[in-house]
Amino acid sequence: MDKTIKYLFLLFAALLFLHIFPKDANANMISKKRAIVLFEEKVDRQLLEDYTVDTDYIFSELPAAAVELTETQKKMLEFQPVVHSVEYDQEVQQSAQRVEWGFKAVAADKRIPNTLSGKGVKVAILDSGIDKTHPDLQVAGGACYMTILKIDGCKDSYNDDNGHGTHVAGIVAAKNNDIGVVGVAPGAQIYGVKVLNKLGDGTTSTMMAGVEWAIKNKMDIINISISSPLLDSNLQRMIQRAYNSGILVVAAAGNEGPPLTGEWSSVQYPAKFSEVIAVSSIDSNKRHGELASVGKEVELAAPGENIYSTYPTTMKTMSGAQGYETLSGTSMASPYVAGLAALYKEKYPTMTNSQIRALLQKNAIDLGVKGRDVYFGFGLAQADKTPVGEASLPYTTDGKGKIMIDTSKAVSQYTGFNVYRFDQLIAKNIKASEIIDYATKGDVYYYIYPVISGQEGEAAYSVRAENPAPAVADLQTDKWYNRFVTYLYYKGVLKGYSDKKGYLLRPDQMITRGEAAIMLGRALGLEEKKPTARFKDVTSSMASAGYIEALAEKKIITGFGDGTFRSESSVTRAEMAILIAKAYQVPVKTTGTFKDISKNVTGYQYINGLVAENIVSGYGDGTFRPGVMINRANFSTFLSKADNKQLRITY
Repeated sequence: MDKTIKYLFLLFAALLFLHIFPKDANANMISKKRAIVLFEEKVDRQLLEDYTVDTDYIFSELPAAAVELTETQKKMLEFQPVVHSVEYDQEVQQSAQRVEWGFKAVAADKRIPNTLSGKGVKVAILDSGIDKTHPDLQVAGGACYMTILKIDGCKDSYNDDNGHGTHVAGIVAAKNNDIGVVGVAPGAQIYGVKVLNKLGDGTTSTMMAGVEWAIKNKMDIINISISSPLLDSNLQRMIQRAYNSGILVVAAAGNEGPPLTGEWSSVQYPAKFSEVIAVSSIDSNKRHGELASVGKEVELAAPGENIYSTYPTTMKTMSGAQGYETLSGTSMASPYVAGLAALYKEKYPTMTNSQIRALLQKNAIDLGVKGRDVYFGFGLAQADKTPVGEASLPYTTDGKGKIMIDTSKAVSQYTGFNVYRFDQLIAKNIKASEIIDYATKGDVYYYIYPVISGQEGEAAYSVRAENPAPAVADLQTDKWYNRFVTYLYYKGVLKGYSDKKGYLLRPDQMITRGEAAIMLGRALGLEEKKPTARFKDVTSSMASAGYIEALAEKKIITGFGDGTFRSESSVTRAEMAILIAKAYQVPVKTTGTFKDISKNVTGYQYINGLVAENIVSGYGDGTFRPGVMINRANFSTFLSKADNKQLRITY
């Protein structure tokens, strides 16, 4: 439809609606509802004044507003070109069911060092508020957003009039004193962000406002023991903002039990969002909570059944104990993980939210079937027991990307040990007095685990390597491919780009045949050759021409039947395998394990050969996917492993 015709249609429709339904808010008050209006670029206040009953709240992190409007006004707003969407506010509710073993179950009593308390770490509790006068809680501050729903919804600020939020807060940070209970991180700064009323109900707009407050006030961790069965894209956008700003977000998976027939997950929102750590519940026997939600989004499990914690001192309790109550559900499990995350953040202050998340996964005790599962995720969340201080190994850097770790102390103690970089295994059952690794500028964490009788023990040593260079704007140290890309950069094989963002290596960019020829030629130390008429589309003016000719002379690369090389075409995984196997003279194998690799696949013998040498790997479903295009990060990974055997892991 022509743009002019489209806008004439919209104008006609708008005039028709105005003729039948005047924009005056008082003209149709029969069925007003609360909704979230998301604008394309910025909030149009005049439009809100014209086509809503009332504006309850305007967000600043997104061009959005929580409003009250009629169905007619909703339709009118949806006609406006500047409006992205209008979605009704959805109800959310607390995830606990009312009905302290948990502290030891997550190994909070075995944290290393034992002085860790979460000191200096800011945790926002998005819930029904917190009892500000509770003697077992030290509340640093907070906010209330219940005025979005009701004009007098915050008469007592963020004070808890339900009990749920205070109970959650105690699990995170009840004080270490002579009364009541002790939280996982008693030294953490907790903030009560009231997004639920005294009945335990709220909406996505109150939730969004709470997350926005956490972003503005630079929280380290957000705990959300709240759930909803409905996806809300605006709440998802706000949580993405929080995660991208560096906040670790933890949420209750929900209390829906197993999925309904035909469904694959019963995990609720916001725990279902990929930016959120979804926490399931276990009992004191490490059994899955009877009502805890199940699904592949579950990331960790934590104590959640019959949890004794703080409760508003002004409220009656089933136990009769003033100020304390026993509750159950994933609402109670989530704050255990939030509290552990606070301990991690204090111990490793320079770690990002994604790095802490990865370490939580690695430290979890596997429950249920081996590996991550739909009931327990990676397993029961645990305090980090990696020694620090005297148990740290010395290291040196050369200022160019190489890191050298002195492991002679580990060699003197163990017959073999595994080395992890963040959560990635980089050396298996070795006995070497030095580990050499490669990384861009930033902190890199290593953990050394002894191997005893074939079994991996608990971490014995750790290293926090402060690597000074090279500075690469688009390559974080915790990316799995960082060491491989940096190795090739260090060797002068991979070159980058400079722009206003800084120096870039563009790891996610698809690699072309010409770029692959340059990298392969440099890695092999070949001299560039003057191009001949071998390929009719390769000229001396091309940056890759010299290496294309050199590789062709050695019969490492070939062209196409029409006499072209097609240097700008992307490289497939199969082409990558053929190039690298020929270049490094890797023995071919006629058989392999990939279910999509057979004699009918071009290059199958090279692919199988690279697998046998631990140079390439496939996907979790047992496929190699030979026709998939490969990016610079993956090509660098395979090329660096072919070039340097120390970068391979032998299983």
